[in-house]
Amino acid sequence: MSDTNITSNDDTSLFDIGTQQSYAIQFWIFLFLLIPSMISGLFALYHLLRERALRQALHNHIIIILLLINLFYQMTDMCLFIYYFRSYQSFIPSPIFRLIWGYLDWAFFAVQLFLYTWVTIERHILIFHDHLLSTRKKRFFIHYLPPAIITIYALLYYAVVFFVPPCENTFDNIITPSFYPCGLSITALGTYEMVVDTIFPCFTIITSSVALLLRAVWQRYHLQRQIYWRQYQNMALQVIIISAIYLILPFPYMIINFLHLCGMPPDIGAEFLSLSVGALSELRGKVKNIIRFRRQRRIVGPLNNTRAQMVDNPAFHR
Repeated sequence: MSDTNITSNDDTSLFDIGTQQSYAIQFWIFLFLLIPSMISGLFALYHLLRERALRQALHNHIIIILLLINLFYQMTDMCLFIYYFRSYQSFIPSPIFRLIWGYLDWAFFAVQLFLYTWVTIERHILIFHDHLLSTRKKRFFIHYLPPAIITIYALLYYAVVFFVPPCENTFDNIITPSFYPCGLSITALGTYEMVVDTIFPCFTIITSSVALLLRAVWQRYHLQRQIYWRQYQNMALQVIIISAIYLILPFPYMIINFLHLCGMPPDIGAEFLSLSVGALSELRGKVKNIIRFRRQRRIVGPLNNTRAQMVDNPAFHR
């Protein structure tokens, strides 16, 4: 790899008052959201893996993968952000550490976004064209192979961007967390990353989800397929709810990326990942049963109304 430069200066004057206040606020926000997010993610993963019917259901396979990816993402990348916001004045990571941190931040964000994009497409197959998954061979090529290709592509692409760049990475900016690779500052690579890895997935999620909603409504009210609708409505509603979250959260990041290419400073902008356990109807029922059981036992105690976060239950912090 090319020679790199790093400035190791513990002078707190590098961080102005505004930056210090911002980091303090971000520390508490990240900490406040991360704890219930990890708890709810573990809760969802436990119940999806515990029951055989849920574990073997095709529509839950990528959800389980996304839960595993995001738990890993939270325990590594998000914990590093929290530590940085708490100890930024003394935390001077080495160049290789910043490269690995940046790789985890960018690569796993892209992996989960691409995987959920495929989820919105696959739901059409599962609900309206299930005959395409009737044999083991069809399931391999349609259900298992696309997520594998997506994951390999994202991991390899960002490995090249971070570890084999066509330019020289510099590490003299120690007042920002994570790492921004020099390769994405090149117009061609930056445009490709924004269009292929951000705009295209978000656009596909939106269009696929809207199309799924329209097709579901058409099947129910115009073709009078009530039984058919009841059988698959949970899968359809799950995707629609989570897609709404993806529309709210990654869409601003997509706009920020576009503005970066138009000349806006790259240090402006923030990305957040949100995952929603509440979109899983099976888990909503389990939570209700647990609460009902506790009430029957007359156990009195405070209930934490946590906001569960998951990626289809994919996000995004990034």
